[in-house]
Amino acid sequence: MISILIPLYNGIEFIEESVSSVLNQTYDKWELLIGVNGHPENSHVFLTAKEYEKKSGKVRVFDFYTIKGKSNTLNEMIQFCNYNYIAILDVDDIWHPRKLEIQSQALNDFDVIGSNCIWFGDRPGIVPQIPVGDISNYDFALVNPIINSSSLTRKGLCYWNKNWDGVEDYDMWLRLRKQNKKFYNFKEILVKHRIHNSSAFNSKGNNNKVDDLLKSYGEKRETIIEEPKKIPSFIIEQKQKTVQISSKDKIKMKIINY
Repeated sequence: MISILIPLYNGIEFIEESVSSVLNQTYDKWELLIGVNGHPENSHVFLTAKEYEKKSGKVRVFDFYTIKGKSNTLNEMIQFCNYNYIAILDVDDIWHPRKLEIQSQALNDFDVIGSNCIWFGDRPGIVPQIPVGDISNYDFALVNPIINSSSLTRKGLCYWNKNWDGVEDYDMWLRLRKQNKKFYNFKEILVKHRIHNSSAFNSKGNNNKVDDLLKSYGEKRETIIEEPKKIPSFIIEQKQKTVQISSKDKIKMKIINY
């Protein structure tokens, strides 16, 4: 069973899309925790998020008005999780309806499970180049290999270092890689990652932080990673019939059922 965490500071305008993508999951053994942080008590952001508890008894919203920062918020939220795997969903990202169902196949075999993603928003249709399959022996210094909003991680391994806010996910993957934990990426594109001017992805300081983070692990970026490629559709390779879905941003998903 899976505990899903949405840490929420900025991005309340995207919450309907992200939460709906959880409620529409074909895999139903989950709980959703939304942690509002960095706002005054009973803020508009908290009260807006709180409304989603009415949509499902599996949604809980917390008002962490004394907490600031994504890492601190995630570490606080872990204490309220009931299940053994932790999924992260940034509020401005969207999951494919079969995301958890597909990834649940690997729950017993790997410590961290991710998948491919596709960008939408300001740079739509781009698929970043990440390794797929069993990536336990991959050189994590080449690229952050796990898309944050695609990740499922064993609960006991989850800890986010506040000193690396902005690249806190990469820090955790590097730390767990050093501990010889097992990683797997599904080749299927199961997440839509929103690119916009205010997203952490576009923070200029984060690029410098990556270099500093790698140095802290005795690593450095020596290889230039290929630019992400733009593809017109996103495909989940399975068996039997084909269903085609069009989204608001006109990215088409071709789904072939198992």
